[in-house]
Amino acid sequence: MENTDLTIKNYNYSEKIKALVLICFCGVILFFATIHSPFLYDDAHAIEDNPYIKNLSQFQQLVGVQNIFNRSILLLTFSVNNDLGQLDVFGYHLINIMLHLCVGIILYFLTMELVRIEESSFAKIFQRLPIVVSLIHIFNPINIGSITYLSSRSSVLATFFYLSSFYLFIRFVNYKEKKINKWGNILCLLAGLLLFYLGLGTKEIIVTLPIIAILYLWVQSSTKRLRTFIPELLVIMVPLIIYLLYRYIDMGNLFVIKNDPYSHMIDRELYLVTQIKAIISYYLVKILFPINLNFEPDMRLVSGILDWEWMACLIIGVCLAICIFKQKSILLKYAFAWALITILPTSSIIPLKQIVTEHRSYLPGVAISMGLGIFFLRAASINRLMHPVLILVLVFYGLLTIKRSLDYRSEISIWEDTIKKSPYKSLAHNNLGTAYLSKDQLKKARNSFGAASALSPSSPDPYINLGHIHSRNQEWDKAKLKYDLALKLGANRSQVFFHSGLMRLKLKKPEEAIPFLLEAIKIKNHRAIYHHELGNAFRVIKQYDS
Repeated sequence: MENTDLTIKNYNYSEKIKALVLICFCGVILFFATIHSPFLYDDAHAIEDNPYIKNLSQFQQLVGVQNIFNRSILLLTFSVNNDLGQLDVFGYHLINIMLHLCVGIILYFLTMELVRIEESSFAKIFQRLPIVVSLIHIFNPINIGSITYLSSRSSVLATFFYLSSFYLFIRFVNYKEKKINKWGNILCLLAGLLLFYLGLGTKEIIVTLPIIAILYLWVQSSTKRLRTFIPELLVIMVPLIIYLLYRYIDMGNLFVIKNDPYSHMIDRELYLVTQIKAIISYYLVKILFPINLNFEPDMRLVSGILDWEWMACLIIGVCLAICIFKQKSILLKYAFAWALITILPTSSIIPLKQIVTEHRSYLPGVAISMGLGIFFLRAASINRLMHPVLILVLVFYGLLTIKRSLDYRSEISIWEDTIKKSPYKSLAHNNLGTAYLSKDQLKKARNSFGAASALSPSSPDPYINLGHIHSRNQEWDKAKLKYDLALKLGANRSQVFFHSGLMRLKLKKPEEAIPFLLEAIKIKNHRAIYHHELGNAFRVIKQYDS
């Protein structure tokens, strides 16, 4: 018996090593093509022009890791990247790919633990579930946006902390039930709490973890009585309550995003029903059938509460839930609840500027991957042809991932692809124009900015960029008019004030330029060129002391 047990243990250990090697190998092959993809869109203010990550030695003084409401842990990782390689994208992409692989690895081990809650009749069928789930998540093309779009590191890193903390919580529960390894039990608890708070300092999506943990306690309990695991409930709820109190004291509101005016302006009822539509018609569809992916989807708020599209999606969602809860797999039911709960922070009553964006599917996609794995393995137990079908699906996902990665090879390619899929989105046209402008393709840039301003006449961004084109052509007066128009439309970025002041300097109007340059410095004091041009203005009017 000892030899048999030892053989089984060695086999299991060998299987785990093979699985981890396979996960890492596949991940590297799939995402290798993205390693030199450029900074995109929000990367400008999140990384390239972010003064808080420029000096790692002063990070604690400028930000502080305890300042979790400003995503201090995420900023710390960017600061480490900046310290090692400044703005070389290779290091940023390397970290993102490594994080994705780590998510795949921890998902493998977490699934091994979660399989224990399943009916014994499924034990043999789900023997390969951990590696299947992990590979589906690693291969899924919808995840490429979270990994290659560097600002979306928040989703990947938060998911890593989420899964790691949950895994340690399950180990804590198992140790406690078996009454073994007291110190290991305490270590799992403390490490799990630490990872939870690190996740809070990365992205707020981790707040759903306590709910998932409570649901796990209820599912794995034979009595289904919450009072039997009150100590575990305290371990789960106390950190969450502390966080919510801290957030309320700091922000004054639990359901408004700090510094996001859109969170105050949008109709919450319309946003909620639009998100019901988005969850079914976009996120679920794109995770299951990841074709025609879009960097900037153009989904608008529904026209009203009686809009038929969200109602149809709600009916489909309810029917899907009924089917899932009528079947026998406990783990599939759990995965469905997990997916629904984890999508809620970004797709419920808290309005966000982007109604739909693919990187929000990264954490819920973990649960969907688990559901897909269960479906394929149960189908394979009935018909062995499902084994090659699963392999074909993974190959298909892999080819789609590699193909999609080519869209990220340049700013122009990703925004040209986006325009094809969101032709009526002003932001996409504006960003394509910005990409053309950076490559001195002024005619194409002008056309893109013209399209952007036609689609959204009240948006200041196209006028700012048209001002840049006039400035490059030394058409100072035309440039000034565009910058001034952008300011009238509500532009409040430092660069607009700076360029508006600079155009006045070029037009020999230093007295008019000074207030604009001062306002630019007030917004971003660290920009040396702002101070330099302000000094030039004072020099022209002979105020040398100023």
